[in-house]
Amino acid sequence: MKFWKLALLIIIIVLLVGGFFYFQKKQEEKYQGLPIIPERTADIPLYSGLKPASPVYITEGDHWEEVFHFYEKELPKNGWNLRVSQASSDINEDGAGFISYWEKDNTPWALSISASYFKNSNQTEVVFDKSERLNADPWIDTEVSEICINEQTDRSDHCFRMTDSQAIEQIVSLINGAIEVDPEQAYYNGKSVIDFGSITIDVYYDLEKGIYFVSDKGAKWMKPEREFFELTRISKEY
Repeated sequence: MKFWKLALLIIIIVLLVGGFFYFQKKQEEKYQGLPIIPERTADIPLYSGLKPASPVYITEGDHWEEVFHFYEKELPKNGWNLRVSQASSDINEDGAGFISYWEKDNTPWALSISASYFKNSNQTEVVFDKSERLNADPWIDTEVSEICINEQTDRSDHCFRMTDSQAIEQIVSLINGAIEVDPEQAYYNGKSVIDFGSITIDVYYDLEKGIYFVSDKGAKWMKPEREFFELTRISKEY
């Protein structure tokens, strides 16, 4: 009788251990191919409801905007600085979503977070990745004594001239510090043009989303810095 009890106990232990390792293996398979695992990273929080499903994270329903705002709020608390962010202009299109790039002091790579909602599966897919740190090559490397700003290009060719050297220097610094981005993308609706003499820059902006600079040198992006709007006065809001 004791032998059968011992045998039964051994079988139960083997099944429990085997089940545990099988469960662990299945869990690890979900993380295979994921360059970043937020729940195992101290400074990258995981949006509630996201589940690993290599090579992405998924959650049921349309939540890409909530994901975007969550990381926009939480990542700066962990030392991350937003460098580039772009979201779909049509939030109702299939595959609508966003992509953002973040950098942190003493971190040699940039954090990329993107999310898209797919109607067929009714799921939001989120990708966390590492990329090279973004470039901010200067476009204006000569002294500028005067610039001409056309606030509303769709209404007039007239521009107002600015000769305030300190203000011009600040505008140049902001543009030179903006991040290089892919020029083949949808820009914001607001548009102005700034002529620096040696280069003419089209400025596309959204007061909440950001600013694109486009010239024959390519395209740049920066956050909707209040300072830029106050200096250039391209928006009636300032």
